[in-house]
Amino acid sequence: MGKIRHLFAGSNSGKGFYSLFDNIIGPEARRVYLLKGGPGTGKSRLMSHIAGALAEEGIDQERFFCSSDSKALDAVSFPTLGIAMIDATAPHALEATWPGCRDHLVNLGHFWSTKMLEAKRDEIMRGGRIKQGHFAASFRYFAAALAVEENIACRQETGQRSFDCSWELEEIFALLSSSTASAGDRTDTIRRLFASALTPEGYVSHIQSLSADMTHLFILTGGMGTAQNALLGRIASYAQGRGYDLEAFHYPLNPKRLLHLFIPEAGVGVLSEIPLEDLGKLKGRRIACGPVVTSADGGDLRLYQELLQRGFDSLVEAQSSHHFVEEIYTQAMDFDSLSTCRDQILAEILS
Repeated sequence: MGKIRHLFAGSNSGKGFYSLFDNIIGPEARRVYLLKGGPGTGKSRLMSHIAGALAEEGIDQERFFCSSDSKALDAVSFPTLGIAMIDATAPHALEATWPGCRDHLVNLGHFWSTKMLEAKRDEIMRGGRIKQGHFAASFRYFAAALAVEENIACRQETGQRSFDCSWELEEIFALLSSSTASAGDRTDTIRRLFASALTPEGYVSHIQSLSADMTHLFILTGGMGTAQNALLGRIASYAQGRGYDLEAFHYPLNPKRLLHLFIPEAGVGVLSEIPLEDLGKLKGRRIACGPVVTSADGGDLRLYQELLQRGFDSLVEAQSSHHFVEEIYTQAMDFDSLSTCRDQILAEILS
């Protein structure tokens, strides 16, 4: 069985849906299958089948889950083969950059009954508008939660003593300096993704399983408004200066902010512990970046949690509307013919 990593390439956030799909596979890719089709047309099922078949062949892979349904796939990549399959429909629509020679369009619309879908046009459009309304509501709730988080952070920055983490940083820098990797001889790259996402199932994170590959694990602790993001930026800059390739995982509520950082070649992982993500079960060197949220912030903290929950509830409503439209498309699909297409793609990859 091949090694499997679980990730997200996009997330719902306080700034709308945020896509990092361009980082699913790099420019070295040999073939990228872009799946086009409506909801319920079998994109996730197709990717899951091929991923399972290749896992049995012992091929390592990365599975990217959907922030609108954390059990469904948005993409799967096979780095050792240089191959990826991506759901390239909205809200993370992708177009072929190198058509034919690298990027291959798989149009699942070839397998549906246009006549059946036209007969359900009004229901499809009504369900789609309702879904969009629920998504818009969730984004507003998440934006409000982010504003409250920033309010708490501001008070902590101005009302609490600063924590000196310079010694702990030197420990990380020393590990990077003493690594036997030949990183300094090439240009570094930063791969930006999500290890967690805001979903109808709540805050879903895969960071604990992902960090199992790291030999040296550091966990930045402290409440909102601590120096976690700034410290991660300093570590990233130092690692880049030495030519290391990095994996940077962003914060779903505010995707402009770094949450975790991996330097795989050095076996170094630096994680942030936040109110949404308790890392107490992870074994690693803990670095105190600031105080936890105090009782003085209790009212704001309750408001923050309530706004997040309202955002999650709106995502559940959006998912329900999506399932309604999915069922219409599912009934219009010829899945037997799609299975034949799927088997042809699998044979191409295995060849």
